[in-house]
Amino acid sequence: MSTTEAPSRVFEEIARLFASKPSDEQILSFCPSTLTTQRATQLLQWNRDGQLDNELRNELDQYEQAELLMRMVKAEIRARQGR
Repeated sequence: MSTTEAPSRVFEEIARLFASKPSDEQILSFCPSTLTTQRATQLLQWNRDGQLDNELRNELDQYEQAELLMRMVKAEIRARQGR
């Protein structure tokens, strides 16, 4: 990510989550806000319709990277807990 590119809302939510020193259960139960989910859904629809410019593509990429990060963190927690 370039230094001029603003992080997407989902990364802000993840940063707030980890800054709050969450328990494993709080991390496992984390879901993006309704507003963030709606934005991701909108970006995905525009992508399907071929309507993304570079800025919107970068924003969608951030949502996908954030989802991957949280899946990996949650998988690590579950593996540690033997789930």
